[in-house]
Amino acid sequence: MILVLVLAATPVLAQPGDDAGFIEYLRRQDPAAADRFVTLRNARDAALADYRQASERYSAGGPALRSVSLPALQQARRRYAEASLAVLDFLDERDRGVIAKLEADAARVKHLLEERARDRAELQRMLRGE
Repeated sequence: MILVLVLAATPVLAQPGDDAGFIEYLRRQDPAAADRFVTLRNARDAALADYRQASERYSAGGPALRSVSLPALQQARRRYAEASLAVLDFLDERDRGVIAKLEADAARVKHLLEERARDRAELQRMLRGE
């Protein structure tokens, strides 16, 4: 029963193969960040594998052995949660940086639009002979 819950609760982040395009994109922007993400992702994947194995041992042991395998299951669950949170922290930090850059870019573009609006108004006044 617990194995079904574990597998059903596994977040989308744990699905292998989904990250290849993102890693390549990240590598072009920041190779060190790409390496860090790969390290974090691999740690999360390893923790997930350990968690699944601990869950299988817990389920296979029957009621008599569950109390023996429960601490290992709980420890594996904690390691998986910690590793998953590290991936989320990395992504949050990166995305906050992207947002800050986009906001700065938007401010620069708005400033250029304002300058062109002033220039346009001046040129229109010149056309009218003012």
